[in-house]
Order: sequence, then structure tokens, then C-alpha cells
Amino acid sequence: MSRLSQEATKSVFAAETEKVFLHLLTIETSGGVLLRFVDNNQHIVSRGEEYYAAGFTIILPEQTDDAPRPCRLAIDNTDLLIYQEIKKAARQEIIITVSVIMADTPDRYERGPLKYKLRNVRATKETIEGEVYDLYLTDRKYPKDTYTPDDFEGMYF
Repeated sequence: MSRLSQEATKSVFAAETEKVFLHLLTIETSGGVLLRFVDNNQHIVSRGEEYYAAGFTIILPEQTDDAPRPCRLAIDNTDLLIYQEIKKAARQEIIITVSVIMADTPDRYERGPLKYKLRNVRATKETIEGEVYDLYLTDRKYPKDTYTPDDFEGMYF
């Protein structure tokens, strides 16, 4: 796991700070990058790529032993282009990448990049929403069968 920079650590533990943490969101398919967003009121350039200001919220999966729960991504549907690009990718595997940066040092990732699958995408006139799963898809039973002494007596001595 990557560590926060010293500056970010100070900001997190400070009673008050002027530092702003931002999320960078990249939505891509096998055909390439579709969209890049930053949860800010201004566009940001990070590592040579421009991220467009957009309102979005994301709840990421936790890495625990408990049963995985679907997490959510919701993007404000304020631009018809967003909906059109997501609709084009409807039948493809959609991968999202999330990184955390500080606004004054956009080229340094404080956390990430973290990759997830986006599934069950729905669009309304207000938002575009989908469920976020880790790339290993721990929500799916693999293999679908289990080997137990009751079902496979010869395997157990």
C-alpha cells in the first residue's frame, strides 16, 4: 500500500488546512479512454492528461473478509456527451480508475491509481449510476461448485 506524502499527512491531521484533496476518475473500455473527471469546480491537468470538472460521488469496495457489497458511482448528468459516451460502451467491459491527489500537487498521486469494474450502469436525466466491483470480482463464486466430503467422498480420506 502506498503511503501519503508528508504534506498530505500533515493536512489530514491538521485541525484546519487550506489543502484540498481531489479524486481523479478515468472511465475506459478495451477501445481506450472514454472520459476523465475530477471532483472539482475547475479542470485539472495531472500527469499530462486533462480531467474535466464534474460532480460525482464514488463509494469504493472495502477489502474485507465479509461478503462483498456493491459500491456505487454516480456522475451528475449535466452534459449530454457523458451519457452518449457511456451508452456507446454499454455492451463492453467498463473499467474505472480512481486516484486521489492534492489540488496544489496534481502530478503526485496520494492514493492510487485503483482500478475497478463498473457494471449495471443506468442513466436518468439527473445522474448516471453504476455498481463498482474490484477487478477480481469477489462477488462471484468461482468455481461455481464447491468440493465437500458429502458431494465428493472419494477426495477425502
